Amino acid sequence: MSIDEIEHNEILELVEKELSQTPFKNEGMAVITHCLNSSHTIPYISDETYKKINLLKSIDKRVESKFTFIDLFAGIGGFRLALKSNGGKPLFSSEWDVAAQKTYYKNYGEYPFGDINLFTNDDVSDEELEKLIPVHDILAGGFPCQPFSRAGVSARNSLGLPHGFECKTQGTLFYSIERIAKIKKPKILLLENVRNLVSHDSGKTFETIRKSIEKSGYQFFYSILNSETLVPQRRVRCFIVGVRNDLYEQKGGFQFPEFKGDPLPLRSILDENPMSSYTISDKLWTGHKTRSLRNKNRGTGFTTGEADLDRPSNTIVARYGKDGKECLIPQVNDNPRMLTIDECKRLFGYPEDFSMPTFRTPAYKLLGNSVVVPVVVKIAERIVSRYFV
Repeated sequence: MSIDEIEHNEILELVEKELSQTPFKNEGMAVITHCLNSSHTIPYISDETYKKINLLKSIDKRVESKFTFIDLFAGIGGFRLALKSNGGKPLFSSEWDVAAQKTYYKNYGEYPFGDINLFTNDDVSDEELEKLIPVHDILAGGFPCQPFSRAGVSARNSLGLPHGFECKTQGTLFYSIERIAKIKKPKILLLENVRNLVSHDSGKTFETIRKSIEKSGYQFFYSILNSETLVPQRRVRCFIVGVRNDLYEQKGGFQFPEFKGDPLPLRSILDENPMSSYTISDKLWTGHKTRSLRNKNRGTGFTTGEADLDRPSNTIVARYGKDGKECLIPQVNDNPRMLTIDECKRLFGYPEDFSMPTFRTPAYKLLGNSVVVPVVVKIAERIVSRYFV
């Protein structure tokens, strides 16, 4: 998106001034880029300011689309890529991590709104929410998984901290989805979380989610899917599809795709000449081997070793940049190395030209929190063929 920087900065200053006394005082970039990309407006900005924003549009962005969608807890836009590839038009995005927001903007020309609670907290009336969120066909989101993941639950238990829906800052963000669904009534809900969501708190958490979705007017479908036949990463996730009741009555229930075939080999995505700086130090490698042997003897904890290049990698998690223990690539006559950023992108199905942060640690974190794009593409294909043709 080409924007004259002087005009852009002048309008950004104007927008931020108008927002200064509202809950959206730090959302100037989101307001401008959303308006430029989809003509979505929020009622806190004057018509005159929106006219000035529209002057920045260099091309007609009206394109034919099969459906519209909003991208909640958007991360770096894995859902966006998958849904757009199936003919979808994005109307709204929200993501509170600043590094993710910047990456999203760099790749899509749209700066996500921050905390979704700005739109869904108890101080926002139903009438206000109706105006703030655009009408859309699909609500997509990988709501925060740390409160439900095995590692997250274990870590929070050890610190005496709440997890799941008791984690006020993350677990309850599901209720933002619930409230938007009840008021905006999109045709489809498409949600993703860790596999452990199904068993968390002896299944009570998952049952709460199911009842909430059904009470909001949807039929509930879910599946546990492994990405290893689409990309060479063993990543098992829970996907939920909610089909609005009237659509279900017209076109029936949803059936998830089945991923058949052999798991893909890790070596298929490896760079030929990675930089030597990805090689781990003697100290780190010695520490990995020591902990791995100790855990193996105890029969507990993670074991760390060199990856089998003829099999998929282990799950790449947000902490991968810390020490790379989930996937270390063997090297001849040297310590193993970590995956490069480009290799990690391939493990999640992002295109080669997808821009990531320059620094590795935040890049690994953003990818480790992402969906595997080809998995969502396959689910979206099923959704579109059944409900949008």
